[in-house]
Amino acid sequence: MDEHKIISLIKASGHLPQIPKDFGEILKMLLEPVEYNIDQCVENFSRFPQLEVALIQVLNYNSKLNREIKTVKDAINYLGAKNAKIIAISYVTRLLLPDNKGRAKLFKNNQYWKHCIGTSLAAYMITDETKLCNKDKMFTYGLIHDIGITVLDICLPDYLDKIYELQLKGIHQIVAEKIVLNGLTHAEVGMWICKEWGLPDEIVEVVGFHHSPLLAAEKYVDEVKIMHLADSISTNYYEKLLGNDTTFIYADKIMEALNVDNVFIDNIIKKLPSEIGKLSRRIIL
Repeated sequence: MDEHKIISLIKASGHLPQIPKDFGEILKMLLEPVEYNIDQCVENFSRFPQLEVALIQVLNYNSKLNREIKTVKDAINYLGAKNAKIIAISYVTRLLLPDNKGRAKLFKNNQYWKHCIGTSLAAYMITDETKLCNKDKMFTYGLIHDIGITVLDICLPDYLDKIYELQLKGIHQIVAEKIVLNGLTHAEVGMWICKEWGLPDEIVEVVGFHHSPLLAAEKYVDEVKIMHLADSISTNYYEKLLGNDTTFIYADKIMEALNVDNVFIDNIIKKLPSEIGKLSRRIIL
């Protein structure tokens, strides 16, 4: 993968945000809160001053405590591992999700951001229904499942614009990507950056295989299948934003594996537009 032309161009662009690989150790620790050591966690956080500041700022902004949180240890103790993990992942999202870093001229990253939010909401609803994993975790993963798209927007905007032009002509996104990216897709670019940054295997699998869930490792198959279905639901919403009549067909095998039916999916589809509108105004990265 590292030797692929597109990956080489991304590396050479000089625009890719850098995160030390040690950052992945924080997420791995927080993903398994029963086993994590608070002192080790604090030490890991202290290696990333920006993340440490973000954690304390978020807590002081939202907290109803009568005292100010001044240290990362106080913050983690108060938040707990689950919420600290969400803020840590939000730190990654802040670096890569649509904002002023996007350089594509035709591709509309604000519209695509709505797709990411839609995927998060759909993943949350599916997980809430199936109880197969943690719904808050899946919501967070939904925000970064298409991290490969934003890498392209930041590093190779001309390539992303070419993909976008093909999509506007009705060509399926994955087909358009393979044409423009010499056989690669945004999922593979996303998987590469996750590995490059040392993010946990669970995130690597969700990002890398959300379009091909049958290839996912058995350990993470539920998370990947949920993200696949959530992404499919939100993609139909996104295609309508583009003015396309394209309809993404939901895989019967995935629906059967998750034990959900078309009535349930239709209910999510009806809720998405208004919920995306509400959430897109509230989430500030």
